[in-house]
Amino acid sequence: MKSPTKGIDIVLKISERCNLACTYCYFFFQEMDTFKENTAVIKMKTIDQLVEFINKGYDELGIQSINIGLHGGEPLLIKKEHFSSICNRLRENITPEVHVNLMCQTNGTLVDSEWISIFEQHKVNVGVSIDGPKHINDKYRIDHNGKGSYDQTVRGIKLLQQAQKDNKIPSTGSLCVANVKYNGKELVKHIHEDIGINDFDLLFPREGHDSDIKDQQDDWKTYYKDIIDYWLSKKDRSNLRISSLNKIFNALISEASAEVLDEQKSMQHNIINISSEGQIGIDDNILSLDKRLLDKNKTIFNTSMKEFISSPIWQELIKAVDTKPQACKGCEWYRTCRSGALFNRYQKSNGFDNNTVFCETMDYIHISISEKLVQHGLKVSEIAKILDTPPQFLAKDGINSNVLA
Repeated sequence: MKSPTKGIDIVLKISERCNLACTYCYFFFQEMDTFKENTAVIKMKTIDQLVEFINKGYDELGIQSINIGLHGGEPLLIKKEHFSSICNRLRENITPEVHVNLMCQTNGTLVDSEWISIFEQHKVNVGVSIDGPKHINDKYRIDHNGKGSYDQTVRGIKLLQQAQKDNKIPSTGSLCVANVKYNGKELVKHIHEDIGINDFDLLFPREGHDSDIKDQQDDWKTYYKDIIDYWLSKKDRSNLRISSLNKIFNALISEASAEVLDEQKSMQHNIINISSEGQIGIDDNILSLDKRLLDKNKTIFNTSMKEFISSPIWQELIKAVDTKPQACKGCEWYRTCRSGALFNRYQKSNGFDNNTVFCETMDYIHISISEKLVQHGLKVSEIAKILDTPPQFLAKDGINSNVLA
């Protein structure tokens, strides 16, 4: 086995309020309701403690890199001066031995030229959430008065795209929540051709086995058929990158790419969520499914990074990533799927010991991509050799190797 990069992702809730009220929002409208108890905007004392938390993580765990996602709520609701001060404090005070990547996930409605300058100054990668054409986006991504956000979001995206063309900011990506009530091709074509976004990802809903979503797999397969047909029809796919599909495509072609995906899958749990009050939790996409998974007593003020990843909940995540569920034994796609995302595997009665609720859809996606590769000359035996090779990275390695129970 190979040892993954000693890295960690931190989702930092710099604002726990939002100017939108998206109907499917896991943060405000599922089981996790900690935002009700937390301050609306993060304070600098919490940022200073975060710096200490990270620097101690370097000393104790040998952290090499860290992605800090400036999240909300809506992060651009905070004052621009405060946002800039946060970036300054992180850039200047985190030990130089740790590579720091700052990211911001926004709904795009508040982006203006001043925000562009701040992103440029602090080298912040920006991602924007949008769910497709106006009639789709504005049904779900609404403000507190029920008004759609599409026009404002696209205006913000255009500003970011121009700033990228002017080499002011790093690349801008987008996230779209997949929705089987609509045509998948319509969504992807609109994002790519009408808005001009060439690099984005489609997100499965953040639901597990306690929902009825796995009963809708015929609809999901149809949805992805339309998307894959459109995506694979492009002669130059380098001009259209749908991240989740591209990763599978590349992994089935190349052992080197398969190992890149192995590493990414092995680190999928390496996400620490930090609230505006400094409360520590696992990935809040998972937290939103079950209150059991949150220990409200752990904060960056009383718990080190090493102590947190030694906790029973974190150990549960490591075991989940590295243990093949019974339902996945014998599956030819296990290496490139790894049973799916943790939040799509979860069930209150048995935790993560399940395949993804999107198992049938993932099977369809893999078959469709493999068939296309074979049609273009790749031998079935070459694909099989890659798939038969065990994953080369495990969650128990990297920063987790010296804290296992």
